[in-house]
Amino acid sequence: MNKIDSLIAPQTKEFVKLCRRYFEYLEKLPDKKIADFWTVQLRLLPEIYTGVFHLPAIDARYASDVEKFVTEREYNKIFTNMVAYIGALDKFTDLSDLSYPGTVKMVEASLAEMLTDIYQELKDFVLLYETGTLENMNDAIADCFDTFGQYWGVKLLSATRIIHVNLYQHRYAEAKKASQLDEEMSEEYDEEEME
Repeated sequence: MNKIDSLIAPQTKEFVKLCRRYFEYLEKLPDKKIADFWTVQLRLLPEIYTGVFHLPAIDARYASDVEKFVTEREYNKIFTNMVAYIGALDKFTDLSDLSYPGTVKMVEASLAEMLTDIYQELKDFVLLYETGTLENMNDAIADCFDTFGQYWGVKLLSATRIIHVNLYQHRYAEAKKASQLDEEMSEEYDEEEME
């Protein structure tokens, strides 16, 4: 497969679509129920993680940094919306940056910040790729894979772990509430039969 074919290969295009679906979902966040949010995150984040490995292995064409599209204002808007949406579940204790072995310690982390960082990386990747020039498509893929390995891949894994815990706790709480309601209704029924 030549280089141009790898830039427009079906698995590359599918990964671009997946990334677009992810960042567009976060841009419409206030319309979503929190349980649905956790479920969608647990479906999309692992797909994104494995999808990166289907990208072609290529080197950047240009020595300079690739073009970025997400502005600080846009980042802050997504982050602020995410903090408000996630609420008390935003802050958690996590391991420090695992990219540097030997320096691991426990730190205060923000799920909203992790997801917003992933949002920024994916949107920058997609918008650069979709400019359509071979040079930009090439550099978008090379930069995506590089930043994934150095930066946002570990954040994606940490976020997925925390979201798993949050979804499990939410479903457990809902099941427990339903069970208590059933017990209360059963007790009321038993009392009525006794009368």
